Amino acid sequence: MKCTENTEFEVMEMLNRYAQAYADKNINNMMALFLEDPNIVAIGTGTDEWVHGYSELKKGFERDFAQADNIQVKFEKVTIQSANSAAWLSGLMTMYATVSGKEVLLSGRLSMVLERIGDKWLFTHLHFSLPAGEQEEGHSFPEWIIS
Repeated sequence: MKCTENTEFEVMEMLNRYAQAYADKNINNMMALFLEDPNIVAIGTGTDEWVHGYSELKKGFERDFAQADNIQVKFEKVTIQSANSAAWLSGLMTMYATVSGKEVLLSGRLSMVLERIGDKWLFTHLHFSLPAGEQEEGHSFPEWIIS
């Protein structure tokens, strides 16, 4: 379901605000982008990054901000669809961070869901994952040796 040009612009603006909140390491600006809901889910790249609820989400972002000296987020190939008061997007997201004095690069896949509440959009779901490095291009499954 293709979204209107206006919805696409508004959702892209939300992504820009998300990237800016990371760059500024501003927890208040970051949390203002999300629906304050105890059922919100956010999934990150760490094995323990399966967040359930607004307060856990805040703790997760606070952890990100505390563990990196610099965080920059860039988006590519973003596709946006919508229906009624819901919008969803998928795209590529690259995070550049300085962690313990070393540059870290995470190139992954992003999906997010937004809900329009009144006159503004709010994120209600986030999933950022990294492709399986062990899986060769053109293969549907990684080839692991199980002994």
